[in-house]
Amino acid sequence: MRKLLLLSLVGLAMSANAAIDLTPTVSEYTAEGIRFRQLSFKDGKQRVIYEPPRQWTVRGGGSDLRLVPPTAERADASIQVTELPRPQPFDEKLFAALKEQCLRSVPPGAQNAVIVSEEQNPVRLERGDCYAVTVSYQSIGETFFRSVLFANIPDAQLTFRLTARKADFESLQRAFRSSILSWHWVELGPAASVAQK
Repeated sequence: MRKLLLLSLVGLAMSANAAIDLTPTVSEYTAEGIRFRQLSFKDGKQRVIYEPPRQWTVRGGGSDLRLVPPTAERADASIQVTELPRPQPFDEKLFAALKEQCLRSVPPGAQNAVIVSEEQNPVRLERGDCYAVTVSYQSIGETFFRSVLFANIPDAQLTFRLTARKADFESLQRAFRSSILSWHWVELGPAASVAQK
């Protein structure tokens, strides 16, 4: 019984130091007459600030946040966090594994999955390099594109994924990638810690 209690306490301590928790705290601000929504995520003693594309619906939390654009049918995006046991720098071996992962991630029954493009650092995060893969596939009689942007920060891998029909993909990709540029960390000082409570 003591072992079980000790293991539970160790698990809680480890989760307290875990990677980013994508359960959002939502706030709004107005700039030049336009209202913007800002999400804040807990990352240990810091917070991550992110502004999703305007009017996109946001739901989820923990290690997986879902975003849905307001008008495009059969389109969605997600942000996921996966803890890394140690820093994982990008190299050719990892690029090959990530491309294979993207090809395997297409929906069951999809056909003609092919890599359309790959890019290094199409956007920059302050804590790591990025690598993006775009895959095309056919499903339910239509062509879909899926873009997956991987960002390896010291203790985690962030995955920003967008899936949309070919006709909608370019404009949604532009909006989603632009929102990723807002992703940044802020230190929690004593006053900020009190405000968060």
